[in-house]
Amino acid sequence: MVEHREKDSTKLIIEENPDLENPIFIEGLTGIGHIGRTAVSYLIDHKDAKKFGELISDHFPHWAIVNDNKELDILKNELYYLERDEKRDIVLLVGDAQSLDPQGHYEIAHLIVEYLDELGVKDLITIGGYGTGEPIDGEPKVFGVTTSDREKEQYKDLEIDFDHSVGQIIGATGLLLGIGERFDMEGIALLGETPGFLVSDPKATEAVLEKIDGLLELDIDFENLEEKIDESEEIIKKIKQIHDQVKGQKEKPGEKSKSKDLGYIG
Repeated sequence: MVEHREKDSTKLIIEENPDLENPIFIEGLTGIGHIGRTAVSYLIDHKDAKKFGELISDHFPHWAIVNDNKELDILKNELYYLERDEKRDIVLLVGDAQSLDPQGHYEIAHLIVEYLDELGVKDLITIGGYGTGEPIDGEPKVFGVTTSDREKEQYKDLEIDFDHSVGQIIGATGLLLGIGERFDMEGIALLGETPGFLVSDPKATEAVLEKIDGLLELDIDFENLEEKIDESEEIIKKIKQIHDQVKGQKEKPGEKSKSKDLGYIG
């Protein structure tokens, strides 16, 4: 039986309430380098995770996507679960959009965290990008931000860089952790180092996935990662094209946009 949960103008549509064993949550939405979205999307495909819910919101961008088969769908976030024998089960959130406004970010994050609490989730992993604004020399770092010193200790063997200057995390990557803490959840934000001007960043995505693999023993095969990045890039390009068209219509002729790159986002 399909279940609907609503918070103001955001709706969570649950097709199945999975019975999970000590689940851990991983978020991957659009952001700089689209690292979170690509990483979690790859995990879902690679591990054959099962979809069990969707989240739609009036706070998402006001357009629909037409795919190559000329089929239309609105922007949404999707929930999946992965059951594992003798290991922690996993809940995954993936999506092509985040809220356009602060109120929506809080509304969506609260609805997700409240549902995760019902599923018994106590640990969160969120994924984003850290935009440097310049090319990366060598392998990209993965920066970490935790909700407690105890969490930091848990990740010390994974070579996550906690010596950084991150002062804020914008969007779901930060808010899910902050609100989750109010529900006695703990967690970490993994931020892949990226120039910030790439549509998708395969190196940063792989670097983050390696940390998740080390933590959860997922035995990830990275062979088809490039294919998944190309697939995500096509979707993201379409979203960006529509965004630029809408933005251009709103701006007066000759007027430059006042928006600035915020550096890092969930």
